Amino acid sequence: MESKEKTSEKNYGTQIDSTVKTIEDHVEKKSGTGLTTVINKWIDTLEDHKELKTVASNLKKLKEAIDDKDTKKAVTLLETLGEQTTKAASEAEGTEATKIKSLGKALTSASKAIAKFM
Repeated sequence: MESKEKTSEKNYGTQIDSTVKTIEDHVEKKSGTGLTTVINKWIDTLEDHKELKTVASNLKKLKEAIDDKDTKKAVTLLETLGEQTTKAASEAEGTEATKIKSLGKALTSASKAIAKFM
């Protein structure tokens, strides 16, 4: 039987994988439709971690930018979130660090791709 902590890590890893795929799909389709659902899940997850409050706050701002169709602001926030996420990966260990780093890269790549087709 898996411990609650191991199950939580597995769910967190699955959420990261799902988010990276969602980001890549939306960049490919050049669409932000449906992203706010993913963002809401991350806000809920991160608000429980006081060391990640800034990331959660930037996610809220990103959601607002997407809702307002403010592409320039969304690009800036995606870039910032990519940097913050990559930094957080350096503080994680093992598989979790690898997954968080891939999320940071996906966010940074998304900011660059969106900036090109704005």
